[in-house]
Amino acid sequence: MKLITHLFSILLFFILPSTVFATPKTLNDYEPILRNALTQFEKVFKSSPKKHELVEQKVVFMMNQALKGEVTFLIDLNANQDLSAMGFVDFYNENKKPAIVIGTYFLDQFEKNPTIFFSALVHEFTHAYDFFNSQSYFLYYKNNRIVKALFEADAYAVESLFIQNYLVPQNIKLTKFEVFLLDDLEKSSLSKIILINQTVSLPLLHTFLEIRDSKETIEAKVGSLNVIGENLLSKFETIQTLKDPENKMEIISIYFTYSILLDQLVYDIEQKEKEETIDPETFSLSKYSVLYQTQKQISEKIKRYQKDFEDYIVKENQRIRTEI
Repeated sequence: MKLITHLFSILLFFILPSTVFATPKTLNDYEPILRNALTQFEKVFKSSPKKHELVEQKVVFMMNQALKGEVTFLIDLNANQDLSAMGFVDFYNENKKPAIVIGTYFLDQFEKNPTIFFSALVHEFTHAYDFFNSQSYFLYYKNNRIVKALFEADAYAVESLFIQNYLVPQNIKLTKFEVFLLDDLEKSSLSKIILINQTVSLPLLHTFLEIRDSKETIEAKVGSLNVIGENLLSKFETIQTLKDPENKMEIISIYFTYSILLDQLVYDIEQKEKEETIDPETFSLSKYSVLYQTQKQISEKIKRYQKDFEDYIVKENQRIRTEI
């Protein structure tokens, strides 16, 4: 069965209309580019001498969903700025069909840099896979920053494994962004891309999850979180002695992650342990007075680095999203 032929009978029916013609090209110009891009992706995916189980799982599943008409592809004429111009959306219209929205940035770049389209598509396939296979969880927690960061970490992991196992073995020229992802995968298990993309410390997030999912009582979990906070406070003044800028920002990110995500984490712990839905409006970390004071101290102390940290995130985002 020829996948792309069937896929495009779906694609062309659901193409997104545009009301702003900011570029000289129209949908009619971009449709054949997208046809070719998806055809080339299929060839590259199937031709690799190496395979990876996780990538196969996500991509094959989503190809089948496209064939069944359960997901479609949309062209967004207005998304033409950088690598953020592709995304997955759930229930995008009255038909309540999920879609992968592809900005013209990727299509304009395709002839020169096809791999960035391939990699981004695998990333969005991963989000779509999560939606289809844990829909209630995906929708219920879509505004939960902790879960959102985990979804992004998963998508970047599969994207990186695709680059490593499907593009590299075929000696296909990579963009700077893909080289960056591979380097980040091998050196820090994608901690930097998650820091830049989600403004959180992935190592601390993993520690949070270990505590959340442990079999300890709520009180014991809160105690463990407070110990982490006290250790951070005891080492806070050493930040100013750090010479390496990258390392300094990584350390600072731990403090901001603790400060910003602690409320959400303890709320999630209570929901998990009590097995009931807790109104977020009624939840307050202040009920755990010691932990609340620890968080408050960290939040106050870390303010001195807030502007430097925000500037770093903005600068790195601009760099990795435009330097392909």
